[in-house]
Amino acid sequence: MAWGLEIAPDRIRLCRAENQRGRIRLRLAAEASVASGLVQPSVKNVNLTDVAALTKTLREVVRRVGRRGWVRVALPDPVFILRTIATDELPEEQEAARRFLSWQARDLLPFPAEHARLDFVLAGSGRDGRLRFTCLIANDRILGEYERLLQAADLCAATLDARSVALAQAASTLLTSASLGLLTADGLRATLLVVQEGRPRLWRILALDGTAGGNGVRLAREVADSLTFFQEAEDVAVERLFVHGMGRGTEDIASGLARWLEIPVSVLDLTTALASGGGPRGLADEMTRWGAALGAAIRPW
Repeated sequence: MAWGLEIAPDRIRLCRAENQRGRIRLRLAAEASVASGLVQPSVKNVNLTDVAALTKTLREVVRRVGRRGWVRVALPDPVFILRTIATDELPEEQEAARRFLSWQARDLLPFPAEHARLDFVLAGSGRDGRLRFTCLIANDRILGEYERLLQAADLCAATLDARSVALAQAASTLLTSASLGLLTADGLRATLLVVQEGRPRLWRILALDGTAGGNGVRLAREVADSLTFFQEAEDVAVERLFVHGMGRGTEDIASGLARWLEIPVSVLDLTTALASGGGPRGLADEMTRWGAALGAAIRPW
């Protein structure tokens, strides 16, 4: 049984969970709000503007569940870059492979390739026969900010993952088609993540205007354009789209997208991924908010 921690612009969530035969069992959970502006996700600019205040908040959450040591961490998506890199071959040794892919991605990065921290999974072969790897990349300096925050609260990061990727892991029993889209919001940004054969493949991070009415048409157009681009550029055709975490407007946005797109669209319901009696009393109705922390906790790879 492992621990998952989500650090978001508005809240910190820490939970202990396990995956039992495809069902999630949540054992302990604690959260605390984060004041506006303390976490400002970026791939190259300072993210944590008041480390002392954040440390105090994180220590309080840790104290409430009595956890110290290793945790798996979900960070906001804009901390990361998700790219597909094609190559004829890859070094067998893991660290050598990471260095090779970081160098291959150098023209895509807003920081020097030698400062990149990269994780990757095989995404299959393209029509040209070259291997394709999905790479999640972050700036080592930025990740260091979060790691020092964890250390100040007697925690240590076993993994650092993107929020939407962790959420997809929590929903893995529901994402069963070959290629699925997951549209999930976090503050004023939304991520359209494509999951192929159960693993992250592509994404696009979109800006939201903060109102469900204003988001409707613009968001639908951006999602439709993104899905068209994914199919034309990467030969990835999304078969179904799930919408998640957009507050009271989630159902309206899902309905609007269903009218625009020629694929099924539905709201992601994480409560169906829970084992019977698999959560603390009173928390089952709020599982949507805990998706990233749960996914981090049960991450298998």
